Amino acid sequence: MMTVHNENKKRSHRIDWKKIFFDRVMLTMTGVMAICGTTCWWLRGPEAFFDSFHSDLQTLVDILPKIALALMTAALVQSLVPREFIVRWLGEKSGLKGVSIATGVGVITPGGPMMSFPIVSAMSNAGTGRAALIAYLTSWETLGFQRILSWEFPLMGVEYAMIRAVASIPLPFLAAWMSSFLPPAQTVDPSSEATMTLRGGQD
Repeated sequence: MMTVHNENKKRSHRIDWKKIFFDRVMLTMTGVMAICGTTCWWLRGPEAFFDSFHSDLQTLVDILPKIALALMTAALVQSLVPREFIVRWLGEKSGLKGVSIATGVGVITPGGPMMSFPIVSAMSNAGTGRAALIAYLTSWETLGFQRILSWEFPLMGVEYAMIRAVASIPLPFLAAWMSSFLPPAQTVDPSSEATMTLRGGQD
């Protein structure tokens, strides 16, 4: 049994290049990009195509370090916080307590998607329940404190921003509650190699 565990641990550290470059999402995005690039070249000419390519490349250079730091931070937090602690406070059976904590974390999470979604990935891997994850994302999108201070207060005024924020407070709880009526997501592929190995070890 220990041999199976060690073997699975070694496999978890390997980079699955095939999964990265040839999964359904990657292939779909590549196809859409090729169609858009061909259309841009045909309708706007090579100059517009290369201008767009240069702009996209500059954006990639700007955000890549931030994404890398956010992913590393999320991975370190996942390693530091015991899984039992996450399951107890944010797991599927945490109920209103877990949803409330996740909502509060969403409110104080700074930055954009480059910060929040790595946190979601780490929380999910650490055992956070679906309702808490949905509450976190909904809270971050509608009640993010940094966004209110940076954009809504200066551009829309304090009164409007506060009314909008107060009216949005029930949304994370409502979204989490509604998720309980939806079918659970398939998180484990029964035909995967790791699952078959574990089953073989148990047999």
